[in-house]
Amino acid sequence: MRIYSSSFFHFTNNFDAIKGIMQNGFNVTFCLEEVYSLQKKVLRIGIPMVSFCDVPLNFITANNYGDFGIGMSRSWGIEHLLQPVMYYPNNKECQSTQMIIDASNEFIKNRKASSAYRILGYSKPLKKIIPRKNQNDNNYIEREWRKVYKSFGPQRWKTEKEYKLYRGQKDSPKKHIGFPLRFGINDIDCIILRKEYINSFIEYIFSEELNHLGGKNVEFSTRDRQILLSKIIQYESLEYNL
Repeated sequence: MRIYSSSFFHFTNNFDAIKGIMQNGFNVTFCLEEVYSLQKKVLRIGIPMVSFCDVPLNFITANNYGDFGIGMSRSWGIEHLLQPVMYYPNNKECQSTQMIIDASNEFIKNRKASSAYRILGYSKPLKKIIPRKNQNDNNYIEREWRKVYKSFGPQRWKTEKEYKLYRGQKDSPKKHIGFPLRFGINDIDCIILRKEYINSFIEYIFSEELNHLGGKNVEFSTRDRQILLSKIIQYESLEYNL
């Protein structure tokens, strides 16, 4: 049995977010990531990225993702320079963890030297440093891949305080920055939806509201809409295969 997927999956708990991706592509937002630091037990940094996971489809529902997802082809992911995350031990004596601590200290000292700490954008502890209630603390099972952006201008990496100002209310959508990752109909492998949302999504596919796909300003034909319809997978059917 394969331990990786043929697709890169992006998940969300928000149905409207999936509709937005269909229309505009994958928006770049800041994500608050926790890393080890000598000055603190944990340093939280706001990093601009788009993230995906590389997990076999039959294991998707066992993880901390959402109930709505889109699977993109691996060729699309490689073309857009997605890179796998390096998972390091929750042990400050390990060499890889020491590298992360050194990089986090560079972020604290000199945030202009992005090359000195950019590894923080492509790394994650094996387990959450501070566990979250009702969530699996095993980061390693996510097999995450990311597109991370350099720290300059509006994409400048943020301290935790700066991130909270950017984020605002948690029930409001994240503000996006820069240009989205765009895609076409042939880049999509599948769309995963809860059963009760499928009819609404089908209506959306064939509505005038969806006038172009994936942020590309090209004609979205009836044939394309029919192809998109064939890519829908019911989330509950994946749960049955666990």
